[in-house]
Amino acid sequence: MTMVGKTKLASTSKGHGIFIYIVIFLLILSISIIFDIPVLRQILGFIFLTFIPGWLILSILKLNKLGMTEKLVLCVGLSVAFTMFAGLLINTIYPLFGYPTPLTTNSLLISFSIITLILAVIAYFRNKDIAFINISAFQLNTTDKIYLLLPAFFPLLAILGIRIMNSNGNNIMLMVLLLLIPAYVIFMAILHNKVPDGVYAPIIFCISISLILLLGLRSNHVIGADIHTEYYIFHQTLDNGKWQLLMNNTLDSCLSISILPTVYQSFININTEYLFKILYPVLFSISPLVVYIISRKYLNRVYSFIASIFFMSQIFFLTAEMSPRTVTAILFSALAFMVLIHNRLKSLQKYLLFIIFAASCIISHYSTTYIFLSILLLTWIVMQIVPWIYKKHGPSMQNSEDVTNNIRNGLSFSKFQPKHYITFGVMAIAFVMMFFWYSQITGPAFNSGVSFITTSFSSMQNFFDMESRGASAMALGSGIEAKTIPQQLFFVFTWMTILFVAVGVLTTLLRYRHTIAIYSESETKAPQYLVQKLDLEYFILSLVCSLVLALAVALPYVFVGYDMNRTYSQMMVILSPFFVIGGIMIARIFRNKLSYSIILLALIPYFMCTTGTTYQIFGISQAIILNSKGQDYDVMYVHEQETFAAKWTRKNVLAGNKIYADYFGGSRLISQGTITFSIYMGTLIENNKPLGDGYIYVRYTGVVDRKLLDSKYIWHDFDNFQYEFNHRNLVYDNGGSQIWK
Repeated sequence: MTMVGKTKLASTSKGHGIFIYIVIFLLILSISIIFDIPVLRQILGFIFLTFIPGWLILSILKLNKLGMTEKLVLCVGLSVAFTMFAGLLINTIYPLFGYPTPLTTNSLLISFSIITLILAVIAYFRNKDIAFINISAFQLNTTDKIYLLLPAFFPLLAILGIRIMNSNGNNIMLMVLLLLIPAYVIFMAILHNKVPDGVYAPIIFCISISLILLLGLRSNHVIGADIHTEYYIFHQTLDNGKWQLLMNNTLDSCLSISILPTVYQSFININTEYLFKILYPVLFSISPLVVYIISRKYLNRVYSFIASIFFMSQIFFLTAEMSPRTVTAILFSALAFMVLIHNRLKSLQKYLLFIIFAASCIISHYSTTYIFLSILLLTWIVMQIVPWIYKKHGPSMQNSEDVTNNIRNGLSFSKFQPKHYITFGVMAIAFVMMFFWYSQITGPAFNSGVSFITTSFSSMQNFFDMESRGASAMALGSGIEAKTIPQQLFFVFTWMTILFVAVGVLTTLLRYRHTIAIYSESETKAPQYLVQKLDLEYFILSLVCSLVLALAVALPYVFVGYDMNRTYSQMMVILSPFFVIGGIMIARIFRNKLSYSIILLALIPYFMCTTGTTYQIFGISQAIILNSKGQDYDVMYVHEQETFAAKWTRKNVLAGNKIYADYFGGSRLISQGTITFSIYMGTLIENNKPLGDGYIYVRYTGVVDRKLLDSKYIWHDFDNFQYEFNHRNLVYDNGGSQIWK
């Protein structure tokens, strides 16, 4: 038998073997679900939904030869997208054949198994060299193990530390973790010449999962604002066995909080609140790897590592548990950016992956989608203008060496057309999908987007009115002199990081001849701090992201309507490399040869501020993960007594009766008692006027701490409103919550 024949036979055997492995896996998974085998069901169910469909799709697209990091993030992204779209397809088709509950466990198990087998068959015929897993990629030498030894313990420290914090309020282990991480980042930067290239991605993931799980594990219940309503929508979808327009508002368009968790719960079957609290942070934990992949194209490994740590230091990343639909959409938008920028994907592969991730972003969250598509549209417009500028001013914008090289390569300014992947066709498909989903199917999300845009621009008249800016007033320094030292430090280092990003973008623009690949990467040699010149399209994308951040400051309503932390985090997917570039440029001003030392001088204190470590050192209770007191804890932490009271209310108070609660009290009623008709008692708290007939839900802070919260997050003494309770009866009291009638 010839060598070619042997190779063919081996490939065929490998392909058949993989198909058999898939069948065996599905069989074991089915048994674990049918008999509800603890642990096995949870592990296999999570692996199946999070990795298997994406791996098969990668094989169908013949992308199995990518690096392990790229394959990991694409597998997760494609699997989550598959889960939502397959769930939507099942939800749409099955009722047509008389099956009213398509999203039940049996229905999903049978349907997903059949679809997976079909994907496996297609993957085999498309790519007979398909391999289930490349074991050699996980082989570590002694040096690799040494560098990975400490980071491997970070997730364990996080889990044990938060468990101890929940049980007895001791945060010492968490503080050790939050000090070890920046210390290890410094260690990696100092020894970067000796650190193996293959350990950076695992270290990034270990740090990422350790940080992002902290808030999700902090309580037995969901923590945040919108997450309570999102959890209600998930539970209604799960209980009904079907996705439908429940609330007739924008949240109905977000399959990330309805179909996605319902499918996961059907396969995994754990406490629903824990699923909802943990699932999204775990999925979003790969986003720093996406930033690393984007950065690695242009920066060396240590600078790319630092860029990913900077992204992880954002408040929004650390509080991902609070925003399920938003983090899902940002992850998909990040993956869409990544595939466009990646240089080892063919054009067709880029477009297919981009359309998948763009569509997934659309069905995940409306606001994130509007910003994402606006960025793409502006980038496309600028890329159409650039050739015209070069036709007019090309020769004068280039030095003599560039002109000589262009002539030698047969390039002329009259025929100048920079390489780009954001095309009119891609934009048209994305906008048609958005319009179809938001306007024709779900409705309110489209109207909300139009209203948001018009209100944002009309708010320009309040540009100098700091009160209209809400949170942005603090971001711009209003009243900073009266704040605590940690708050002042946070303000200083936040703006220092912004300065680094701005310097990175501006110096790249000013030195475009040396830093941007106008025609190709090989026009002239890239600066020493760059692996290669920045692609023109990527740099234009960066300029547009910078513009979006500037508009967020210029338009006061944007801060109030979308939350600046979300916008900032979404932009940092693209702009994080410029934080590093800016630091390098500033280091050169101070003639510092160790550029990373200047970068870390801004990054490490910023990380300590956003994680709450600085506040803790100064004895201020700020971070909810480190304290059982303080503003965030009192506002957002859900106590068991509040849960019991909400469930009692649901069981004993008939619909149609008014139920009053202080600000954020109603959130407990939604998530813990599935009560959506509660009323904020602002009439009493803010206007000091009596309430009408009905029930009053008094949560933990009202009973134990004797204070009520208003809509401006100001606390009021409970005893000031005692007159309202004197003529009411106490019908429920568990020591931590009360119901008055």
